[in-house]
Amino acid sequence: MSKSIKANAFFKTLMSIVNIIFPLLTAPYVARVLSVDGFTEYNKIANMLTWFSPFAVFGIYTYGMRTISQIKNDHQAVSQLFTKLLIYGILTSVFFSLVYICVVFVTPEFANYKGIYSVAVIQLLFVFFATDWANEAYENYGFILVKTFICRLLYVISVFIFVNEADDLSVYVLLSSLALVINNVLTFAYAKCKIEFSKVSIKEVLSLTKPLGVVFLLENSSMLYTIFDRFVLTWWGDKLELTYYNISQMIIMSLTSVTSSVLMVSIPRLSFLWAGGQKEEYYEIQRKTANTFIALQAPCCIGVACLSAEVIFYYAGTNYLAAHSCMLFFSVRYCISAFDKILSNQMLLATGNEKVLAKIYYIGGIYNILCKIILIMVNKLTPELCILTTASADVFIIVLQLISIKKIGIHIDIFSIKSLKYVLISLVFIPITLLVKHIIPFDETSNILIRTTIIVSACALVYAGFLFFTKDKIMVAVFNKRKNGISK
Repeated sequence: MSKSIKANAFFKTLMSIVNIIFPLLTAPYVARVLSVDGFTEYNKIANMLTWFSPFAVFGIYTYGMRTISQIKNDHQAVSQLFTKLLIYGILTSVFFSLVYICVVFVTPEFANYKGIYSVAVIQLLFVFFATDWANEAYENYGFILVKTFICRLLYVISVFIFVNEADDLSVYVLLSSLALVINNVLTFAYAKCKIEFSKVSIKEVLSLTKPLGVVFLLENSSMLYTIFDRFVLTWWGDKLELTYYNISQMIIMSLTSVTSSVLMVSIPRLSFLWAGGQKEEYYEIQRKTANTFIALQAPCCIGVACLSAEVIFYYAGTNYLAAHSCMLFFSVRYCISAFDKILSNQMLLATGNEKVLAKIYYIGGIYNILCKIILIMVNKLTPELCILTTASADVFIIVLQLISIKKIGIHIDIFSIKSLKYVLISLVFIPITLLVKHIIPFDETSNILIRTTIIVSACALVYAGFLFFTKDKIMVAVFNKRKNGISK
């Protein structure tokens, strides 16, 4: 990796850590302060927004980041594209905000909470300000980190000050919405300082519908997976089970967002190299970032799977301890989906094969929907089976991606021994965890902290020790960097 990629990965990782730490401060607090009904209703509001937000954004983020990263040396072209994307975003965010309000007011399900759902609409209405796609295209991760930290900090302070009663759901929704709006406005202000507006016609703006539509279909294939899972659990499952599902997914997504930072920051650079015909440099960065990603993702997911009950206990307390099985299944699923992230983002999306990727995701999505329909018909719809069937869809998708990538002619080596060894080493965590748990039982006292500390320490030592003694390139690079830093 070049020095710039390392710096970007560092900033992106810190930003992901910020996005983990602050929610870990507020979410457990809110889960304990709000009533179970109130917290469950908040999860329903969040699910509603996950259905409307993709339409309001309409693929602008991914398309803008990738396209501007390819033309960033042409200031005039960037200015025109930025202006067109901003106007397009205003149109989609306003339109789908109105659709959201109509749905809220005509659906009896939301009758008792119309006011709170209406407050949440500002997250959709002002989403067009979310122009970090321009900042990421120019690799301004330092600014994104500082801005995210400040907004998150103010949000946490506000929650602790104003959310104190079991019926403070409306206050919590308002604070969450305002925090997002302020973050987006700051994002836009910074991007606007770097990029000027250009005069464009409405015809030029609407000409983006086709390319944005392709990216929209690609990005929002997720609506056929976990978002669809939450949808069926909302209407055909138990409300408390939906909360178990949401809590588990949020935790594992927050943790894996840190490990995936090194992968995601490579996409603008890989896209630039591939577009410029620098394939040797492309493959070099792709291999290094992919291996680093797996080296971080595998122990993270398998470690969380081993400590699923402990993670839920620390996060939400005993009221939601039954969510530990969802946590276990999600951890395994996200370990599998690590390979999907590499194949989709670094090999298909970065090389301009988003149409192929979109077809693959929709084929897998149809498979996932059929699985959920079967679960509903046989009355076996549970969060655990939802996650398990979606994981099987991930495996199906990975197979289709490998076939497509081979046909395109892109070289693949993510399933080499060098990559898979990180997963195999992480599997050693399982017997270590079972042994410690057998000796120290779970009793919701200080014993749980003791055994968690022992398990984490033992697994970390085994993992780091194995990499060190096998002279793993990633471990050697980290060791040499620290050694050089100390010598200086």
